[in-house]
Amino acid sequence: MIRTILFDMGGTLDGDGLHWQDRFVALYRSFGVELPRATIREAFDDAERKSALDETIASSNFAPMIERYVGWQLAYLRLTDPHLAQHLAQGFIAPVRKVAAENARLLGALVERGFTLGVVSNGCGNVEQLCADFGYAPFLSIVVDSRRVGLFKPDPAIFFYAANKLGGDPGTMMMVGDSFDRDVRPAKQIGMRTAWLEGAEPRECPDPSLVDLRLRRLADLPAALWAAPLAPA
Repeated sequence: MIRTILFDMGGTLDGDGLHWQDRFVALYRSFGVELPRATIREAFDDAERKSALDETIASSNFAPMIERYVGWQLAYLRLTDPHLAQHLAQGFIAPVRKVAAENARLLGALVERGFTLGVVSNGCGNVEQLCADFGYAPFLSIVVDSRRVGLFKPDPAIFFYAANKLGGDPGTMMMVGDSFDRDVRPAKQIGMRTAWLEGAEPRECPDPSLVDLRLRRLADLPAALWAAPLAPA
């Protein structure tokens, strides 16, 4: 029986299965910037590296974080159009805010049904700040930010850390995430149940034996738990 549900943040609680990189690729193209996906990936990775070390982001809410992130990408690509910067930032932030509001209601409903909830994220030091910004904080018993604890997915140690902090048996916990390699595989290694947030478009599953639930939308989680059944009595 599942008593605790842990969620990934990026691509899961803030994106319903849509990865940050994919969102940025679509935004560049919608502005008419036809760069190869690999080039955008390079700019994305450069911003990722900078954000992991940046002290400003470590205490930022969502909007200033994304604005800084966009600035690094455009500097890498040597693009200076301020309208593009505005398009990327606003186009990224608005849909996340919508998803976050829906997911805050989902978390509240899960708590009402008796679950203990938490977040385990490869973060930039501001995951707890983001949880407060998105309205998730009142429903969470633990927030594990990789930068804060010095443990990073896909190392199973970060999941051991969360389980130990919660004082529970990993077998009564479920990890929900959009990344098979960073969320599903390592969580299953320590005995957690797993829910893979596949997203709107079907994806090939590398190893179905490691997945307890496959979700297209995060909103499908409660019904899937009861159908399994994996929910508290």
